[in-house]
Amino acid sequence: MIGEAAVKLGFQGLPRAVAMGQIAQAIPQVNFNEYLEEIASQSLKGVEEVRAKLAREYGDLTIIGKGEGRHPDLPGKVRPDFIAFKERNQNPIIIETKDTTRMNPTDNFQAALYNGIAERYGVYLIEERVEGGVRTFSPFTIQGNAEAILIYPRLAEYSIVKDRFVPGSELIREIWKAKQLGFKGLTPETDCGKKCAHNRLKVKLEEGNMEPAPPLPLIFSNAVLESGFSYDIGYQVSYGWNLLPLRVKVAITLSERRAGMAGVKEWLTRTVGLEEEAAQIVVNSERREAFLHSRSDAESLLKSADSELEPWKSILKGRLTAGAPSILAIATAIYSLPKKSSRFVREAWDRWR
Repeated sequence: MIGEAAVKLGFQGLPRAVAMGQIAQAIPQVNFNEYLEEIASQSLKGVEEVRAKLAREYGDLTIIGKGEGRHPDLPGKVRPDFIAFKERNQNPIIIETKDTTRMNPTDNFQAALYNGIAERYGVYLIEERVEGGVRTFSPFTIQGNAEAILIYPRLAEYSIVKDRFVPGSELIREIWKAKQLGFKGLTPETDCGKKCAHNRLKVKLEEGNMEPAPPLPLIFSNAVLESGFSYDIGYQVSYGWNLLPLRVKVAITLSERRAGMAGVKEWLTRTVGLEEEAAQIVVNSERREAFLHSRSDAESLLKSADSELEPWKSILKGRLTAGAPSILAIATAIYSLPKKSSRFVREAWDRWR
């Protein structure tokens, strides 16, 4: 937490004393722990040096906020510390803070994965952020060339990682084969030697083989789209609702001052960037309730996707029904985007099929 705060405040160019005060306010333990106080001071000093070095290499580098990387084929998420942009350049710079006293080679692999998700199948979703010193609410996704900067504040060092690790379809299928065999108490067929980790650890499982089934969240998301539900509108409604102050939510829920909601709706469309349909749903309690109930529930999806779920039934047995609500929640969290959610799902589904 200290290292991340030091990078964020340091890149804003705040005087060290001011930044130190903000860290102490955000992380109260710093106020009464001399060790943590020393780490905070050391980190801020290190960030100042790193920022000066990066300015010579990149010019003006601005941290705009956090981004959440989503990979549809795995399916999974990554959350690097910050997303930054160079002046007049639309390619993202991914910043990851490592508040350690040594540089670890595995850090480079993590950074390469972050870059890989930005490049090919995945996207980075950026929501609330700061641009030009102004707080901005309109969410968007980015996909394309990216590079990562590993910052080590306590060492006053950084490492630029331009390599990209993009797990291909074959590797992803092997990963899921191993997971699905593991659910059945089996291990994939191997021809590895005695020094392989699983032999060293004396894992004694019967070997097996199978054609991996698509991940459950992807199956559920495909079924949701086939039912006619829009993930785009679903995301926008949820995002817009969460931005509203409590007093406005109460007024909407109680159907009070409906005439006064025109201003709220205009703010949601013009400032937040919601589609007209999504904004109308947000400010109308009856429409919002009807929309939320229009999405298939977990029980309905188990029936509508019955044929696609057949392989999973033999793997998970009764656990599939019990876990369906959690699977649907994961599916919604990964595949709901402000725009082009259906394309995100369809392309992943086509690669798996």
